[in-house]
Order: sequence, then C-alpha cells, then structure tokens
Amino acid sequence: MQRTNFFKLTIVILVIMILSACRQNPATSDWVNFTIEEAPGFDIQFQVPPDWETNVTLPMEIAVGQWKVILTPPRCSSGQGVEYEEDCITLTAYIKGEAEFEEDEVLTLVSDNIPISAEERAESILMGQNNFDVNGLNLQRFNHKIYSSAGEMQMSIIYFQTDSAYYLIMANFPYDERDAETAQEFQAMLESIKVLD
Repeated sequence: MQRTNFFKLTIVILVIMILSACRQNPATSDWVNFTIEEAPGFDIQFQVPPDWETNVTLPMEIAVGQWKVILTPPRCSSGQGVEYEEDCITLTAYIKGEAEFEEDEVLTLVSDNIPISAEERAESILMGQNNFDVNGLNLQRFNHKIYSSAGEMQMSIIYFQTDSAYYLIMANFPYDERDAETAQEFQAMLESIKVLD
C-alpha cells in the first residue's frame, strides 16, 4: 500500500514539474516586453530578446500618425562582420484616424511580385503567403525572394490590424538563413504580440 502511494506521489510531482516547465519557453524566459507607452493608438506589446536594440522614430519625423520601430539583433546574418551594424526588422504602426493608410492598396501590392528597381526592371518574387492567429489577432505573412548584389534575400512582410492601428512588419534575412537563429527569434517575437487593454 505504501509503495502504491509513493508511486502516485512521484507521478503527481513529475506532472507538476512538467506543467511548470511548459508555462514559459526557456528560450524566451528572459525576453523583455516592448510597447510605446507614450504613443496613443499604439496598442500592442511584444517580447524581444534582451540583446536586441530598439529605436523608435516619432511621427513628426516621418509622417503624421506613423510610429516606426527599428529592431536590431546583434547579427542579421552569419556573414555580418560587426554586431548591430545592420537593421533587418522594421515595424510601422499607422494610427487609425491620424495616419494615411490604404489597406486594400497595401495588401494588393504585397500579395504579388513587388517592383524593386524601375531602371533594372527588378522585382521581388512572391514565394508564399499564409495567415496565422496570435493571441486573438490574425496576422498575414507574405514571403518574397529578392535577388541582390549581396545575394538572395527573403523579405517577409507581416500585416495585421487592431481597433486602433494598422501594423506592417518587414524583415530581411539571407534566403539560406531564413530559418536560422535570428529568423527563429523573429518568429517567436511575432508569436508574442498581444493587444493591450
């Protein structure tokens, strides 16, 4: 009888330990929350790795009602020589009622090949599109392949909206590193987006 109780107690303890470990992804447990508290209408929050730099551009510097956030990981690619030298992720928030934003035009543009250079007749190639849900938001992702002098790149454009704003996120990674560590961190960042109350 005591042996059975000991076995049951051991199972219960193991289950509790497993459930506790599943609550938070160890890879993101030390990430920091990011939002722009002083921006009325910027109503989302997301997590970024502690070693990423964030730089916010005020609306008066770009356009009325637009908030731009540049996210800079230490390295955007394995071939990057100097840390924090390249910016590969940009989020732009278009506050509803303030910023100019034509949703249909933007979605039409990003859901096809995008002209890059009129002189060279260069354009990106749409490689795929998918929708996924994150904390009650529907995110639309458009993956484009770009041929450049630096090599093949993947440009991902993520679009979603809340009651207060339209959001566009653009990320650029070398095509053969589109699933590498920084790209995986970017995906985890997307999966942490939530609307603030």
